[in-house]
Amino acid sequence: MGTLMQALRRALSCVLGLAALGASAAEPLEYAVKAAYIVKFPFYVEWPPSAFSGPNAPLALCVVGEDPFGRLLDEAAAGQEVQGHPLVVRRMKSLGGDSNCHVVYLGADVRADARVAAARSSSALVVTDAPNNGGMINFVVRDNRVRFTVDDEAAAQSGLSISSKLLNVALAVKSRKTR
Repeated sequence: MGTLMQALRRALSCVLGLAALGASAAEPLEYAVKAAYIVKFPFYVEWPPSAFSGPNAPLALCVVGEDPFGRLLDEAAAGQEVQGHPLVVRRMKSLGGDSNCHVVYLGADVRADARVAAARSSSALVVTDAPNNGGMINFVVRDNRVRFTVDDEAAAQSGLSISSKLLNVALAVKSRKTR
């Protein structure tokens, strides 16, 4: 938990200056923080064994649609490894069934129905900037800070298990249904 909290504190402290900055300067900082989050989320998610082609297969962070990150996501992911899986960043126009993505960031230009389909069709952790559009983790800017909500029920439906450590730092959590 210490690693997540330290990373989140660093990311959140970067955002503290958003109010003092103009909108044009604040946006790149916002996406730097979001890139840091996207790279840290996989450390707190368990995928089904079938999600990887092998024990050392890469864990793919995919940006689908418009890419607001530029090199920020690549720099945040450089040299990172999650449980023996090196992080790789991929950019694509659309998400296909054979994309082999483990974390999917859906850009603002991706239609809502495509978001829902992506969330339900694979064992990918779907991250968006648009709440209630099929994402499992949705970014929210509140009080000039980048935060996130979690739909743990949607994650469970896709075979993912999100650590309580991540759920505890979320702004809000939609809990999975008990069986």
